[in-house]
Amino acid sequence: MGRYLLCGKEAELPFEIEELDLRIYTIEELCYYIYNNLMLIGDDFIGDRLIDFIRNGLSMPEIADKIERFHTTASDLDATLVMLLSEVGYYTEPEIAQFSRALMKRRKTNGPERVRMKADGLAERKRYYAAIRYYRTLLREPRDGRMSSEFYLGVRESMADCYGRLCRFDRAFQTLAPIYEQTKSDRILKKMYDISVLSGSELPPVYFSKVPDTRLSEWQQDYWNRESRLKDRIRNAEVMQIFLKDPEKIKEALAGYTAAIKEEYRSMLE
Repeated sequence: MGRYLLCGKEAELPFEIEELDLRIYTIEELCYYIYNNLMLIGDDFIGDRLIDFIRNGLSMPEIADKIERFHTTASDLDATLVMLLSEVGYYTEPEIAQFSRALMKRRKTNGPERVRMKADGLAERKRYYAAIRYYRTLLREPRDGRMSSEFYLGVRESMADCYGRLCRFDRAFQTLAPIYEQTKSDRILKKMYDISVLSGSELPPVYFSKVPDTRLSEWQQDYWNRESRLKDRIRNAEVMQIFLKDPEKIKEALAGYTAAIKEEYRSMLE
């Protein structure tokens, strides 16, 4: 969990954050998660499962009792989080004050904005399927009149990027197409071009028949340049196999190069 200190009891059974496939065993880990993942914490974070973990798993009934007193409705979430951090004493007063300011800023956002913040946070942590579920929820539910059409277009593009990073190129293209149809954005069309080339698909005439040849040539050259960088990474990996004698080091180096190669492919959609 990063820089947390194991000062308290370690639970035998962890508190699980399923969306991140994360298991928390100590009160310090819990505080670290809350402090650094505020955008991922929803109104349902404080509940019986968490209180039972603190009371019985960590043997901290006093803190569990305070949480129950503080958190009677969803609107009490912010105060409860601040109380928890203060009680544990893992963070300093200035750090807790900074956390409180982040809470105030978040409080000014409305429902759809919070859902998108959570989805974006999951995407940043490479939890693409979980992020897609939240983006899809925003697009399927009745639109909030407070949000602009640009907000929902941004949600759709973020969802397409997640599909691309999962190499689900068909879904990425299908998700981007309505954005282009509405905006006629060259930037979106270029993304659709990259996706088509990556997937080995023909360029659909309905979108590309009227694109000037010079523009297509520019996009093709840009794609080739990025592909060339990727091939250089692969060649470097092959050289590493020759010069590294330790099998374990070879395995570790190749794993790093493989991850970098995958990321390079995915970045070609951005």
